[in-house]
Amino acid sequence: MPDLLDAIDRLDAALLPAALAKIAARLAAAAATDPADDELLTVHDVARLLKVSKKTVYNRADDLGAVRLSRRSIRFSRTRVMRYVKARR
Repeated sequence: MPDLLDAIDRLDAALLPAALAKIAARLAAAAATDPADDELLTVHDVARLLKVSKKTVYNRADDLGAVRLSRRSIRFSRTRVMRYVKARR
């Protein structure tokens, strides 16, 4: 956290309002997502949603935010998968 505060201190004063607006927008978007409403998807669900093979989903499991329930069972947060898709566009 001290590194972040140091970086903020080094910002040009003219850029500070835009930086703060961007931070506020990200915080608002994160707060708008209620974890209780987030659906857990299976590998099959994610493959169908992304129109890729199940093998591709397994290969990208860490990037897609896989939650390992056991050695043989993983699930994916729909919100996290959609965030991954949006970031890749």
